[in-house]
Amino acid sequence: MLGFLKALRGNELDQLLRKAAKSGKKTFLVAWNRGLGDIALGLYALVWRIKEFIPDAQIDFLTRKELEEPFRLLEGTGVIAVPWWERGMQLDMEDTLRRLHLRRDSYDIVLEKINPTKWLSWQRGKLTPKLRWKDEYDAFSRRFNIYDSSLLYIGAHVSTETGQFYGYKKDWPADNWRTLFGRLSENRNVRIILFGIHKTEPFDLPSVIDLRGETGFLETLSIIKNCCNVLIAPDGGILSMAYYLDVLFPITVVSLWADPNQGVLKQAVPSPNTGLKHIPLIGTDNDISKISVDSVLRILDTEKVLL
Repeated sequence: MLGFLKALRGNELDQLLRKAAKSGKKTFLVAWNRGLGDIALGLYALVWRIKEFIPDAQIDFLTRKELEEPFRLLEGTGVIAVPWWERGMQLDMEDTLRRLHLRRDSYDIVLEKINPTKWLSWQRGKLTPKLRWKDEYDAFSRRFNIYDSSLLYIGAHVSTETGQFYGYKKDWPADNWRTLFGRLSENRNVRIILFGIHKTEPFDLPSVIDLRGETGFLETLSIIKNCCNVLIAPDGGILSMAYYLDVLFPITVVSLWADPNQGVLKQAVPSPNTGLKHIPLIGTDNDISKISVDSVLRILDTEKVLL
């Protein structure tokens, strides 16, 4: 009976928003110090829900400096970057607001902790996240002067670099990537663009363009959108954000999974980009290392993406 009554009332977020709408509260400050991909997978739905109850709501996100650019894709919101925040650190909101010269009472509602899994489970299979892409972002890819229309470009996100936050390995082994790149390099028309934060593993092949640590977030997405014919990526922030870009461009996305009950597979809705073809590969026994190099190559051959 308690569960039935709770379902009738809605979850904690809905109860809060219902009260806020009745009392005329419109301004929100939301603290976020978790993952990049959750901007699409969770916070898009949070904004959508707030504006369903309060259409003229003003929503600011307080977040790490490295997430400032990704939040630009979340339409109808503002972002305040906190230079000293690091992922996983214990947050002191009062100290943060004081150092940023922000007043808590400048906002009607301050959400210091949110629970996307509990509050927003209704969205799975129903709500398609749509991240706003501006035409001006296309110019970011040209800074690197790497594109030649006669070549085929394969983007590879070789490490999510977030292993300490999960109880399983999200990344494909470096030896698998190295073998794949060697096989792809047999085709002289292929160039492989590496994305990531750090150059942790060397991939010394003439066909490899290693941009790890050299691109900002919007530059990475701009290169994927404007240069890449294919993106190969594990479940992570780059995959989720690229998947939900609300702009038309052709690309084949091969995703690599240990746990299929996560990320865009758990979201269970298609990309808003109708030019995107998504082909997920799932490791047996929830082990991403069991995805073979040959299985990736077979997909590329079957899809006829190699010249």
